[in-house]
Amino acid sequence: MTVTGAGTRASSANATILIYLSLFLLLLVFFIVLNAHSTPRDYRVRAVLGSVGRTFAAQSGTAGLTGLPPGQGSAAALALAGLKRLGDLFETDLAIAKVNHVTHGRLMVVSMTTEDLFDGDSAFVRPERLGLLDRLAREIGEHDGVRFDMDFLIAVGGEPVGRRLTGDPVARAAAMARALIIDRAPADAISVGIEPGQGGTARFLFSVRFPGEPRDGRVGGPGATP
Repeated sequence: MTVTGAGTRASSANATILIYLSLFLLLLVFFIVLNAHSTPRDYRVRAVLGSVGRTFAAQSGTAGLTGLPPGQGSAAALALAGLKRLGDLFETDLAIAKVNHVTHGRLMVVSMTTEDLFDGDSAFVRPERLGLLDRLAREIGEHDGVRFDMDFLIAVGGEPVGRRLTGDPVARAAAMARALIIDRAPADAISVGIEPGQGGTARFLFSVRFPGEPRDGRVGGPGATP
């Protein structure tokens, strides 16, 4: 009698496990089918990436400022910390971008190909770069009295060897400005355009304005020649 009872309980337990496994498999199939018939929405992707970006950006931004030595929280120190945050965004999200501090503490230039930013031949920003733009939008503007301005320039000129250039540089520059403003970047801190150079390349130029300094229309301020 004892052996028979144990066998019955074991059989009942196995049946319960099978029921749970069947339920989980049905749920898995349901979500697979739901995902297969869903349509990606840019604004939803942007919202998710933005949420993740805000979480990590807040942590890195706090660490950068609290890491300043005592008594070094001057405008110059805050400018250096802000440019470092901007450079880190590109080096983390776009590892192949070239980050160059042209004027130490006042101007930083980030260079890359337009293929890394735009989707195919279009003027639409690649979906995987929307999170980067969301974080850039939060860094541009005024922080603790220090102003960070951004210029986005697309080069027009000779074509790279063995590759045909596509895409309208003017439309792409305008699309970049719209994307950042949609992400709530201050419009008066953004400037976009085209410049002579190697076709198929683009540059972000981040310049610093200290309290009381006007933007004189020259990238990086007086004397800056990127």
